[in-house]
Amino acid sequence: MGRSSRDFVTFVRQYLRYDLRRELIAWWKIAKFYLPIGLVVAALALAILVYIEPFPRGHTVLAIGQRGTLSRDLGDAFQSYFERHGLTLDIRSRPGLDAVEKDIHDPGSDINASFVVSGAGSAADYPDLVSLGNVAIAPAWLFYRGETVKVDDPFQYYRDRPIAVGAPGTVSARLFATLMDLNNPGTGDRPNFLKLPNQEAVAQLRAGTIDALFIVDGFASPVIQQLLSDPTVKLMNFPLVDAYVRRLPFLRKVTVPRGAIDIGEVRPGSDIALLASSVNLLVEKDTHPAVQWAFLLASREISLKSDNFFPVADNLPQYRDRSFPLSPIATRFYTSGVPGIFSYLPLWLAALLENVWIVLLALLLLGLPLFNKIIGYRGFASQKLLWLHFWELRYLEDELVAARTVGEVGSVMERLSLLDAKTTETWVQDDQMRHYFTLRRNISSMLQDAQKKISLLQKS
Repeated sequence: MGRSSRDFVTFVRQYLRYDLRRELIAWWKIAKFYLPIGLVVAALALAILVYIEPFPRGHTVLAIGQRGTLSRDLGDAFQSYFERHGLTLDIRSRPGLDAVEKDIHDPGSDINASFVVSGAGSAADYPDLVSLGNVAIAPAWLFYRGETVKVDDPFQYYRDRPIAVGAPGTVSARLFATLMDLNNPGTGDRPNFLKLPNQEAVAQLRAGTIDALFIVDGFASPVIQQLLSDPTVKLMNFPLVDAYVRRLPFLRKVTVPRGAIDIGEVRPGSDIALLASSVNLLVEKDTHPAVQWAFLLASREISLKSDNFFPVADNLPQYRDRSFPLSPIATRFYTSGVPGIFSYLPLWLAALLENVWIVLLALLLLGLPLFNKIIGYRGFASQKLLWLHFWELRYLEDELVAARTVGEVGSVMERLSLLDAKTTETWVQDDQMRHYFTLRRNISSMLQDAQKKISLLQKS
Protein backbone atom coordinates (compact mmCIF):
# COMPACT_ATOMS: atom_id res chain seq x y z
CA MET A 1 0.00 0.00 0.00
CA GLY A 2 1.42 3.38 -1.02
CA ARG A 3 1.80 6.38 1.26
CA SER A 4 -1.17 8.19 -0.27
CA SER A 5 -3.38 5.14 0.29
CA ARG A 6 -2.27 4.86 3.93
CA ASP A 7 -2.93 8.56 4.45
CA PHE A 8 -6.41 8.16 3.01
CA VAL A 9 -7.19 5.17 5.23
CA THR A 10 -5.90 7.09 8.26
CA PHE A 11 -8.11 10.03 7.33
CA VAL A 12 -11.17 7.81 7.00
CA ARG A 13 -10.50 6.18 10.37
CA GLN A 14 -10.08 9.52 12.09
CA TYR A 15 -13.24 10.83 10.48
CA LEU A 16 -15.25 7.80 11.57
CA ARG A 17 -13.78 7.90 15.07
CA TYR A 18 -14.03 11.60 15.79
CA ASP A 19 -15.68 13.80 13.16
CA LEU A 20 -18.58 11.54 12.21
CA ARG A 21 -19.47 10.90 15.84
CA ARG A 22 -19.24 14.61 16.58
CA GLU A 23 -21.45 15.41 13.56
CA LEU A 24 -24.10 12.90 14.64
CA ILE A 25 -24.07 14.31 18.16
CA ALA A 26 -24.35 17.79 16.67
CA TRP A 27 -27.48 16.94 14.73
CA TRP A 28 -28.97 15.17 17.72
CA LYS A 29 -28.52 18.30 19.80
CA ILE A 30 -29.89 20.46 16.99
CA ALA A 31 -32.93 18.17 16.75
CA LYS A 32 -33.60 18.61 20.46
CA PHE A 33 -33.10 22.36 20.15
CA TYR A 34 -35.64 22.63 17.31
CA LEU A 35 -38.01 19.95 18.64
CA PRO A 36 -41.09 22.23 18.97
CA ILE A 37 -40.69 23.56 15.42
CA GLY A 38 -39.99 20.04 14.19
CA LEU A 39 -43.26 18.77 15.63
CA VAL A 40 -45.19 21.49 13.80
CA VAL A 41 -43.40 20.70 10.52
CA ALA A 42 -44.04 16.98 10.98
CA ALA A 43 -47.75 17.66 11.56
CA LEU A 44 -47.92 19.75 8.39
CA ALA A 45 -46.09 17.06 6.41
CA LEU A 46 -48.53 14.44 7.70
CA ALA A 47 -51.48 16.63 6.72
CA ILE A 48 -50.06 17.03 3.21
CA LEU A 49 -49.52 13.27 2.97
CA VAL A 50 -53.13 12.62 3.95
CA TYR A 51 -54.31 15.24 1.45
CA ILE A 52 -52.45 13.83 -1.57
CA GLU A 53 -53.44 10.22 -0.68
CA PRO A 54 -50.43 8.21 -1.85
CA PHE A 55 -52.48 4.98 -1.93
CA PRO A 56 -55.98 4.31 -3.32
CA ARG A 57 -58.77 4.00 -0.76
CA GLY A 58 -60.31 0.54 -0.86
CA HIS A 59 -61.34 -1.31 -4.00
CA THR A 60 -62.41 0.12 -7.34
CA VAL A 61 -65.74 -1.27 -8.56
CA LEU A 62 -66.55 -1.20 -12.29
CA ALA A 63 -70.13 -1.63 -13.53
CA ILE A 64 -70.47 -3.61 -16.78
CA GLY A 65 -73.36 -4.77 -18.96
CA GLN A 66 -74.76 -8.22 -19.63
CA ARG A 67 -72.49 -11.23 -19.71
CA GLY A 68 -71.21 -12.18 -23.15
CA THR A 69 -70.89 -8.57 -24.25
CA LEU A 70 -68.03 -6.22 -25.10
CA SER A 71 -68.20 -4.55 -21.70
CA ARG A 72 -67.70 -7.89 -19.98
CA ASP A 73 -64.58 -8.62 -22.05
CA LEU A 74 -63.27 -5.12 -21.36
CA GLY A 75 -63.95 -5.50 -17.66
CA ASP A 76 -62.00 -8.77 -17.52
CA ALA A 77 -59.06 -7.18 -19.37
CA PHE A 78 -59.04 -4.20 -17.00
CA GLN A 79 -59.20 -6.52 -13.99
CA SER A 80 -56.18 -8.49 -15.25
CA TYR A 81 -54.17 -5.27 -15.76
CA PHE A 82 -55.03 -4.02 -12.28
CA GLU A 83 -53.93 -7.31 -10.69
CA ARG A 84 -50.57 -7.19 -12.50
CA HIS A 85 -49.91 -3.74 -11.04
CA GLY A 86 -50.94 -4.44 -7.45
CA LEU A 87 -54.38 -2.81 -7.62
CA THR A 88 -57.80 -4.32 -7.03
CA LEU A 89 -60.71 -4.00 -9.47
CA ASP A 90 -64.06 -5.61 -8.75
CA ILE A 91 -66.60 -6.22 -11.52
CA ARG A 92 -70.36 -5.77 -11.08
CA SER A 93 -72.68 -6.92 -13.86
CA ARG A 94 -75.76 -4.73 -14.39
CA PRO A 95 -78.77 -5.44 -16.65
CA GLY A 96 -78.87 -1.94 -18.11
CA LEU A 97 -78.05 1.73 -17.85
CA ASP A 98 -81.00 2.35 -15.55
CA ALA A 99 -79.42 0.08 -12.94
CA VAL A 100 -76.03 1.74 -13.44
CA GLU A 101 -77.52 5.22 -12.98
CA LYS A 102 -79.33 4.08 -9.84
CA ASP A 103 -76.12 2.66 -8.37
CA ILE A 104 -74.09 5.74 -9.18
CA HIS A 105 -76.65 8.10 -7.65
CA ASP A 106 -77.04 5.89 -4.56
CA PRO A 107 -74.66 7.11 -1.78
CA GLY A 108 -74.59 3.60 -0.36
CA SER A 109 -73.49 1.97 -3.61
CA ASP A 110 -69.86 0.96 -4.05
CA ILE A 111 -69.94 1.45 -7.84
CA ASN A 112 -67.42 4.13 -8.79
CA ALA A 113 -66.74 3.44 -12.48
CA SER A 114 -68.85 2.44 -15.46
CA PHE A 115 -68.98 2.03 -19.24
CA VAL A 116 -71.48 4.35 -20.95
CA VAL A 117 -71.99 4.30 -24.70
CA SER A 118 -72.10 7.69 -26.44
CA GLY A 119 -75.64 8.82 -27.01
CA ALA A 120 -76.99 6.80 -24.11
CA GLY A 121 -76.29 9.48 -21.51
CA SER A 122 -74.74 12.85 -20.83
CA ALA A 123 -73.02 14.77 -18.06
CA ALA A 124 -76.45 15.75 -16.73
CA ASP A 125 -77.27 12.05 -16.21
CA TYR A 126 -73.98 11.41 -14.40
CA PRO A 127 -73.09 14.68 -12.62
CA ASP A 128 -70.66 13.01 -10.20
CA LEU A 129 -68.64 11.27 -12.92
CA VAL A 130 -65.89 12.39 -15.29
CA SER A 131 -64.66 10.74 -18.44
CA LEU A 132 -61.39 8.93 -19.09
CA GLY A 133 -62.21 8.91 -22.79
CA ASN A 134 -63.50 6.43 -25.34
CA VAL A 135 -62.04 2.97 -24.78
CA ALA A 136 -63.83 0.91 -27.45
CA ILE A 137 -66.05 1.05 -30.54
CA ALA A 138 -69.57 -0.41 -30.30
CA PRO A 139 -71.35 -0.70 -33.67
CA ALA A 140 -75.13 -0.82 -33.94
CA TRP A 141 -75.90 -4.17 -35.62
CA LEU A 142 -79.23 -5.00 -37.24
CA PHE A 143 -79.43 -8.73 -37.91
CA TYR A 144 -82.36 -10.30 -39.75
CA ARG A 145 -83.54 -13.51 -41.44
CA GLY A 146 -85.19 -14.14 -44.79
CA GLU A 147 -84.77 -12.46 -48.11
CA THR A 148 -82.16 -9.71 -48.49
CA VAL A 149 -83.58 -6.36 -47.49
CA LYS A 150 -82.42 -3.28 -49.39
CA VAL A 151 -84.09 -0.12 -48.10
CA ASP A 152 -82.90 3.37 -47.30
CA ASP A 153 -84.49 3.39 -43.83
CA PRO A 154 -84.28 0.01 -42.05
CA PHE A 155 -86.12 1.46 -39.05
CA GLN A 156 -89.15 2.37 -41.23
CA TYR A 157 -89.05 -1.15 -42.64
CA TYR A 158 -89.21 -2.78 -39.18
CA ARG A 159 -91.63 -0.28 -37.67
CA ASP A 160 -94.47 -2.81 -37.73
CA ARG A 161 -92.49 -6.06 -37.67
CA PRO A 162 -91.38 -8.10 -34.62
CA ILE A 163 -87.86 -6.97 -33.75
CA ALA A 164 -85.79 -7.42 -30.58
CA VAL A 165 -84.43 -4.06 -29.49
CA GLY A 166 -82.57 -4.91 -26.26
CA ALA A 167 -83.57 -5.37 -22.63
CA PRO A 168 -85.21 -2.40 -20.84
CA GLY A 169 -82.73 0.34 -19.95
CA THR A 170 -79.91 -1.03 -22.11
CA VAL A 171 -77.85 0.95 -24.59
CA SER A 172 -79.44 -1.01 -27.44
CA ALA A 173 -82.98 -0.10 -26.38
CA ARG A 174 -82.12 3.58 -25.93
CA LEU A 175 -80.27 3.95 -29.23
CA PHE A 176 -82.96 2.05 -31.13
CA ALA A 177 -85.59 4.48 -29.81
CA THR A 178 -83.42 7.44 -30.83
CA LEU A 179 -82.79 6.13 -34.35
CA MET A 180 -86.39 5.04 -34.88
CA ASP A 181 -87.69 8.45 -33.86
CA LEU A 182 -85.18 10.26 -36.10
CA ASN A 183 -86.99 9.46 -39.36
CA ASN A 184 -90.22 8.15 -37.84
CA PRO A 185 -91.30 10.75 -35.28
CA GLY A 186 -93.97 9.74 -32.80
CA THR A 187 -93.43 6.00 -33.26
CA GLY A 188 -92.99 5.51 -29.54
CA ASP A 189 -92.84 2.16 -27.78
CA ARG A 190 -94.75 -0.41 -29.84
CA PRO A 191 -95.74 -4.00 -28.92
CA ASN A 192 -93.61 -5.40 -31.75
CA PHE A 193 -90.49 -3.77 -30.25
CA LEU A 194 -89.51 -6.69 -28.03
CA LYS A 195 -87.23 -5.80 -25.13
CA LEU A 196 -85.43 -9.10 -24.71
CA PRO A 197 -82.07 -10.01 -23.14
CA ASN A 198 -79.37 -10.72 -25.71
CA GLN A 199 -79.26 -14.50 -25.51
CA GLU A 200 -83.04 -14.84 -25.61
CA ALA A 201 -83.23 -12.47 -28.59
CA VAL A 202 -80.58 -14.50 -30.46
CA ALA A 203 -82.43 -17.73 -29.79
CA GLN A 204 -85.73 -16.29 -31.07
CA LEU A 205 -84.10 -14.83 -34.19
CA ARG A 206 -82.45 -18.14 -35.11
CA ALA A 207 -85.71 -19.95 -34.43
CA GLY A 208 -87.60 -17.56 -36.72
CA THR A 209 -89.88 -16.28 -33.94
CA ILE A 210 -88.84 -12.69 -34.63
CA ASP A 211 -87.78 -11.01 -37.88
CA ALA A 212 -84.80 -8.98 -36.69
CA LEU A 213 -82.52 -8.11 -33.79
CA PHE A 214 -80.98 -4.72 -33.02
CA ILE A 215 -77.96 -4.73 -30.72
CA VAL A 216 -75.15 -2.34 -29.82
CA ASP A 217 -71.98 -4.28 -29.04
CA GLY A 218 -68.36 -4.78 -30.08
CA PHE A 219 -67.23 -6.96 -32.98
CA ALA A 220 -65.42 -9.37 -30.63
CA SER A 221 -68.48 -9.85 -28.42
CA PRO A 222 -69.50 -13.54 -28.21
CA VAL A 223 -73.09 -12.60 -29.09
CA ILE A 224 -72.01 -10.76 -32.24
CA GLN A 225 -69.64 -13.55 -33.25
CA GLN A 226 -72.43 -16.09 -32.76
CA LEU A 227 -74.69 -14.18 -35.15
CA LEU A 228 -72.00 -13.42 -37.73
CA SER A 229 -71.03 -17.08 -37.91
CA ASP A 230 -74.62 -18.15 -38.70
CA PRO A 231 -75.04 -18.20 -42.52
CA THR A 232 -78.85 -18.02 -42.15
CA VAL A 233 -78.58 -14.63 -40.44
CA LYS A 234 -78.01 -11.52 -42.53
CA LEU A 235 -76.57 -8.15 -41.58
CA MET A 236 -78.47 -4.99 -42.53
CA ASN A 237 -76.75 -2.28 -44.53
CA PHE A 238 -77.40 1.39 -43.63
CA PRO A 239 -77.33 3.32 -46.94
CA LEU A 240 -78.00 6.63 -45.17
CA VAL A 241 -75.23 6.15 -42.61
CA ASP A 242 -73.58 9.48 -43.48
CA ALA A 243 -76.86 11.31 -42.98
CA TYR A 244 -77.36 9.64 -39.60
CA VAL A 245 -73.87 10.67 -38.50
CA ARG A 246 -74.54 14.23 -39.62
CA ARG A 247 -77.73 14.34 -37.52
CA LEU A 248 -76.24 12.48 -34.54
CA PRO A 249 -72.58 13.57 -34.16
CA PHE A 250 -71.88 11.12 -31.34
CA LEU A 251 -72.13 8.33 -33.92
CA ARG A 252 -69.53 7.35 -36.51
CA LYS A 253 -69.48 5.29 -39.68
CA VAL A 254 -67.79 1.89 -39.81
CA THR A 255 -67.72 -0.62 -42.64
CA VAL A 256 -67.77 -4.40 -42.80
CA PRO A 257 -65.84 -5.05 -46.04
CA ARG A 258 -67.08 -7.56 -48.63
CA GLY A 259 -65.96 -11.07 -47.63
CA ALA A 260 -64.61 -9.92 -44.24
CA ILE A 261 -66.82 -12.31 -42.25
CA ASP A 262 -66.16 -15.39 -44.38
CA ILE A 263 -63.73 -14.85 -47.24
CA GLY A 264 -64.32 -18.38 -48.61
CA GLU A 265 -68.06 -17.92 -48.99
CA VAL A 266 -67.62 -14.17 -49.58
CA ARG A 267 -69.85 -13.06 -46.74
CA PRO A 268 -71.05 -10.40 -46.81
CA GLY A 269 -71.47 -10.21 -50.54
CA SER A 270 -70.91 -6.44 -50.54
CA ASP A 271 -69.60 -3.73 -48.23
CA ILE A 272 -71.97 -3.06 -45.34
CA ALA A 273 -72.08 0.35 -43.71
CA LEU A 274 -72.92 0.46 -40.02
CA LEU A 275 -73.47 3.10 -37.40
CA ALA A 276 -71.16 2.89 -34.40
CA SER A 277 -70.90 4.57 -31.05
CA SER A 278 -67.99 5.03 -28.67
CA VAL A 279 -67.76 3.30 -25.30
CA ASN A 280 -66.90 5.88 -22.64
CA LEU A 281 -65.23 4.96 -19.39
CA LEU A 282 -66.57 7.14 -16.58
CA VAL A 283 -65.19 7.34 -13.04
CA GLU A 284 -66.09 9.30 -9.92
CA LYS A 285 -64.50 12.74 -9.72
CA ASP A 286 -62.47 11.85 -6.62
CA THR A 287 -61.15 8.55 -8.00
CA HIS A 288 -57.51 8.12 -6.95
CA PRO A 289 -54.96 9.22 -9.61
CA ALA A 290 -53.30 5.79 -9.57
CA VAL A 291 -56.63 4.15 -10.44
CA GLN A 292 -57.29 6.63 -13.27
CA TRP A 293 -53.80 6.08 -14.70
CA ALA A 294 -54.33 2.31 -14.44
CA PHE A 295 -57.56 2.57 -16.46
CA LEU A 296 -55.92 4.77 -19.11
CA LEU A 297 -52.79 2.63 -19.45
CA ALA A 298 -54.86 -0.54 -19.50
CA SER A 299 -57.05 0.93 -22.27
CA ARG A 300 -53.98 1.73 -24.32
CA GLU A 301 -52.50 -1.75 -23.79
CA ILE A 302 -55.79 -3.47 -24.67
CA SER A 303 -56.11 -1.42 -27.85
CA LEU A 304 -52.53 -2.16 -28.95
CA LYS A 305 -52.86 -5.89 -28.28
CA SER A 306 -56.35 -6.30 -29.76
CA ASP A 307 -57.05 -7.25 -33.34
CA ASN A 308 -59.37 -4.32 -34.02
CA PHE A 309 -61.79 -5.26 -36.77
CA PHE A 310 -62.78 -1.63 -37.25
CA PRO A 311 -59.62 0.47 -37.57
CA VAL A 312 -59.42 3.59 -35.37
CA ALA A 313 -57.17 6.50 -36.21
CA ASP A 314 -54.49 7.13 -33.56
CA ASN A 315 -55.62 4.07 -31.55
CA LEU A 316 -57.66 4.06 -28.37
CA PRO A 317 -58.30 5.52 -25.87
CA GLN A 318 -59.47 8.78 -27.43
CA TYR A 319 -61.53 11.74 -26.34
CA ARG A 320 -64.21 11.84 -29.03
CA ASP A 321 -67.44 12.16 -27.08
CA ARG A 322 -67.39 15.69 -25.64
CA SER A 323 -70.68 15.28 -23.79
CA PHE A 324 -68.73 14.02 -20.77
CA PRO A 325 -66.03 16.27 -19.22
CA LEU A 326 -62.53 14.82 -18.98
CA SER A 327 -60.90 14.29 -15.61
CA PRO A 328 -57.72 16.34 -14.95
CA ILE A 329 -55.67 13.12 -15.08
CA ALA A 330 -57.14 12.18 -18.47
CA THR A 331 -56.55 15.72 -19.72
CA ARG A 332 -52.84 15.37 -18.96
CA PHE A 333 -52.83 11.93 -20.61
CA TYR A 334 -54.32 13.24 -23.88
CA THR A 335 -52.34 16.48 -24.02
CA SER A 336 -48.91 15.35 -22.77
CA GLY A 337 -48.90 11.57 -23.13
CA VAL A 338 -47.65 9.08 -20.57
CA PRO A 339 -44.79 10.39 -18.38
CA GLY A 340 -41.56 8.40 -18.68
CA ILE A 341 -41.52 7.56 -14.97
CA PHE A 342 -44.30 5.02 -15.56
CA SER A 343 -41.74 2.85 -17.38
CA TYR A 344 -39.44 2.61 -14.36
CA LEU A 345 -41.54 2.88 -11.20
CA PRO A 346 -44.49 0.97 -9.76
CA LEU A 347 -47.74 2.41 -11.08
CA TRP A 348 -48.94 3.79 -7.72
CA LEU A 349 -45.59 5.55 -7.09
CA ALA A 350 -45.36 6.92 -10.65
CA ALA A 351 -48.92 8.23 -10.37
CA LEU A 352 -48.12 9.87 -7.03
CA LEU A 353 -44.99 11.58 -8.37
CA GLU A 354 -46.80 12.66 -11.54
CA ASN A 355 -49.60 14.11 -9.44
CA VAL A 356 -47.27 16.15 -7.20
CA TRP A 357 -44.51 16.96 -9.71
CA ILE A 358 -45.14 20.68 -9.38
CA VAL A 359 -44.52 20.42 -5.64
CA LEU A 360 -41.39 18.37 -6.24
CA LEU A 361 -40.14 20.89 -8.81
CA ALA A 362 -40.69 23.72 -6.34
CA LEU A 363 -38.79 21.79 -3.67
CA LEU A 364 -35.95 21.19 -6.12
CA LEU A 365 -35.75 24.88 -7.02
CA LEU A 366 -35.73 25.78 -3.34
CA GLY A 367 -33.30 23.03 -2.44
CA LEU A 368 -30.10 25.07 -2.49
CA PRO A 369 -31.51 28.05 -0.56
CA LEU A 370 -33.04 25.66 1.94
CA PHE A 371 -29.71 23.90 2.34
CA ASN A 372 -28.07 27.23 3.07
CA LYS A 373 -30.82 28.00 5.53
CA ILE A 374 -30.33 24.66 7.26
CA ILE A 375 -26.62 25.36 7.58
CA GLY A 376 -27.59 28.73 9.05
CA TYR A 377 -29.96 27.07 11.52
CA ARG A 378 -27.14 24.71 12.44
CA GLY A 379 -24.84 27.65 13.21
CA PHE A 380 -27.60 29.49 15.05
CA ALA A 381 -28.19 26.49 17.30
CA SER A 382 -24.47 26.27 18.09
CA GLN A 383 -24.24 29.99 18.87
CA LYS A 384 -27.45 29.95 20.90
CA LEU A 385 -26.26 27.05 23.07
CA LEU A 386 -22.96 28.81 23.80
CA TRP A 387 -24.72 32.09 24.52
CA LEU A 388 -27.00 30.40 27.03
CA HIS A 389 -23.91 29.16 28.88
CA PHE A 390 -22.40 32.66 28.77
CA TRP A 391 -25.56 34.09 30.36
CA GLU A 392 -25.48 31.41 33.04
CA LEU A 393 -21.86 32.33 33.74
CA ARG A 394 -22.90 35.99 34.02
CA TYR A 395 -25.52 35.17 36.66
CA LEU A 396 -23.03 33.03 38.58
CA GLU A 397 -20.58 35.95 38.56
CA ASP A 398 -23.23 38.16 40.18
CA GLU A 399 -23.88 35.51 42.81
CA LEU A 400 -20.15 35.14 43.49
CA VAL A 401 -19.77 38.89 44.04
CA ALA A 402 -22.77 38.91 46.36
CA ALA A 403 -21.65 35.81 48.35
CA ARG A 404 -20.79 36.54 52.02
CA THR A 405 -20.13 33.09 53.41
CA VAL A 406 -17.96 30.12 52.53
CA GLY A 407 -21.11 28.04 51.95
CA GLU A 408 -22.53 30.54 49.42
CA VAL A 409 -19.23 30.65 47.52
CA GLY A 410 -19.02 26.82 47.60
CA SER A 411 -22.54 26.61 46.04
CA VAL A 412 -21.41 28.90 43.22
CA MET A 413 -18.30 26.74 42.66
CA GLU A 414 -20.45 23.59 42.36
CA ARG A 415 -22.61 25.19 39.72
CA LEU A 416 -19.53 26.50 37.92
CA SER A 417 -18.19 22.94 37.77
CA LEU A 418 -21.53 21.72 36.40
CA LEU A 419 -21.49 24.51 33.81
CA ASP A 420 -17.97 23.51 32.78
CA ALA A 421 -19.12 19.89 32.34
CA LYS A 422 -22.13 20.99 30.25
CA THR A 423 -19.92 23.21 28.11
CA THR A 424 -17.56 20.30 27.46
CA GLU A 425 -20.49 18.19 26.21
CA THR A 426 -21.97 20.99 24.11
CA TRP A 427 -21.72 20.65 20.36
CA VAL A 428 -20.03 23.65 18.76
CA GLN A 429 -19.83 24.53 15.08
CA ASP A 430 -16.31 25.09 13.75
CA ASP A 431 -16.60 28.86 13.38
CA GLN A 432 -17.86 29.10 16.98
CA MET A 433 -14.86 27.26 18.45
CA ARG A 434 -13.15 30.43 19.67
CA HIS A 435 -16.22 31.26 21.77
CA TYR A 436 -16.14 27.74 23.19
CA PHE A 437 -12.59 28.11 24.46
CA THR A 438 -13.25 31.65 25.68
CA LEU A 439 -16.14 30.30 27.75
CA ARG A 440 -14.00 27.49 29.16
CA ARG A 441 -11.25 29.97 30.16
CA ASN A 442 -13.77 32.30 31.81
CA ILE A 443 -15.27 29.43 33.80
CA SER A 444 -11.78 28.36 34.91
CA SER A 445 -10.90 31.96 35.83
CA MET A 446 -14.10 32.34 37.88
CA LEU A 447 -13.39 29.08 39.70
CA GLN A 448 -10.00 30.50 40.67
CA ASP A 449 -11.65 33.73 41.87
CA ALA A 450 -14.10 31.70 43.94
CA GLN A 451 -11.25 29.74 45.54
CA LYS A 452 -9.45 32.98 46.41
CA LYS A 453 -12.65 34.37 47.97
CA ILE A 454 -13.04 31.26 50.12
CA SER A 455 -9.42 31.71 51.37
CA LEU A 456 -10.14 35.35 52.26
CA LEU A 457 -13.36 34.49 54.08
CA GLN A 458 -11.63 31.75 56.10
CA LYS A 459 -8.92 34.18 57.22
CA SER A 460 -11.35 36.87 58.29
